[in-house]
Amino acid sequence: GLAHEIRNPLGGIAGSIELLKTSPSLTEEDRRLCEIVQREADRLNDLVGDMLDLARPRTPQPEPLDVTQLARDVVTLAGTSGRGKDVLVQFEGPPSLVLRADGAQLRQVLWNLVRNAVQASSAGDAVLVRIERREGGDVSISVSDRGPGIPKEARDRIFDAFFTARSHGTG
Repeated sequence: GLAHEIRNPLGGIAGSIELLKTSPSLTEEDRRLCEIVQREADRLNDLVGDMLDLARPRTPQPEPLDVTQLARDVVTLAGTSGRGKDVLVQFEGPPSLVLRADGAQLRQVLWNLVRNAVQASSAGDAVLVRIERREGGDVSISVSDRGPGIPKEARDRIFDAFFTARSHGTG
């Protein structure tokens, strides 16, 4: 109910800003301000989505999934959005690797890890997404970066909902 009550006016704000941005009478400064409002509305919408996910977690629905293709898609997306333009996001792994997993949930986890790694990196650094098949058939998916790491005092809380060590993060 709360998500619905927040998303209704948020949708109105986002739609109005989209229309306002097309006005020929706007100055360049006005357009920049509209883009800021649009980004913040998108951020609020993402936060509402996070709250919904937390309130009613979805049961995993495993099915055959090419985890290599999923990882390559995430790497491509990360390389073209946000700071992906000044941080190289790379993939290392087999050409194809099919396993049973919930594709939507695995994509979200991998996207969050890659996004955090990119944000923790400096311009010119690289983030590596690696997939390996280990002995016994287990599959390892890792995301590595050269960022400062998680502060020792925050490590016990990293899986707490909405915990963040960043000033503008939502956890």
